[in-house]
Parts: sequence; C-alpha cells; structure tokens
Amino acid sequence: ARYQIISILIERCSDPDKRTRKFACFAIGNAAYYNDVLYEELRRSIPHLARLLQVAEEDKTKANAAGALSNLVRNSDRLCGDIVSKGAVQSLLELISDYAVSALNPSRNDSTGESPLKIALFSVAKMCAHPLCRQFIRSSPLFHVIGRLQQSPESSIAKYASVIISKVEP
Repeated sequence: ARYQIISILIERCSDPDKRTRKFACFAIGNAAYYNDVLYEELRRSIPHLARLLQVAEEDKTKANAAGALSNLVRNSDRLCGDIVSKGAVQSLLELISDYAVSALNPSRNDSTGESPLKIALFSVAKMCAHPLCRQFIRSSPLFHVIGRLQQSPESSIAKYASVIISKVEP
C-alpha cells in the first residue's frame, strides 16, 4: 500500500500486453486470498476484472479474473455491493452461459478443462455464501444455465453447478 503497488496492479489489468493483463489478474487474486486487509484498495479492480471476463481475451486471463473475483469475497462480504453493482456477477454468469454449450456437448476438440468455466463456477459458488450476491444470482435470467450444467459430462463442472444450486435454492 505504501508504494501504491495495488494501484499499479489494477492499472495493469488494462495494459496493452496480454501477458501483463493475465498476470495482473493473478496478482490481484493473490493479494485478496489470505485476508480482507487489502479489500478496500482492491475495490477499484472489480470493474476491470468484470470487463476482462466480457472482452475477447485469453482463457487463462479470464480464469485469473474469475479467480480474483472469488478471492474478493473469500474473507468477507465487504465488496459484495460492488461485485454486484459493477457487473462482476453478471459478467461471470454471462461467461458461464457462453461456455455452457461446449461443456454440455463436448467434442474431442473442445478443452473444457482449459476453459475458464470451472473457475467461474467456483467463483459464483463462493459468492453464494453472501446474501447480496446470492440474491442477484438467484434472480438472474441466466441462472437456469447453471441448473443445466448439473448434467455436464465433466464431473467437476456438474459438481460446482450442483453446489451453486444447493446454496441458492431455498
């Protein structure tokens, strides 16, 4: 904090170099992992992470952004308002919806194991621990996609989808 490293990391989420964006997301996730001490400074990263989920970007960058968002709710609900209002949950749900078709109908050429889908589902599952996020997820028109993913032939995808459904449905 003293040297504004967090601000620099957040700025790197918009760097022209794709590798820099990928590792900035990873570093933000690491900064949020162990406790919520840096959450206030990391709050500004939320719209950047959400945007990276929406734009044409490497799958690994999207996975790192989804993982970072998961870590921003891991230790407290302090950032849930921003996670919802800045479009992060919506972006995760849209990413899940975009990747669901190949997860439900995998061909030999599809590599759902390498896609950001699992990390996005994991992130949404973590967000379900917090009422504000859970309510948004439950009321989303994209929620039904998660229900369908319980039928995925990929066991970890089906498991994460089932965890989300069990946490969200009363």
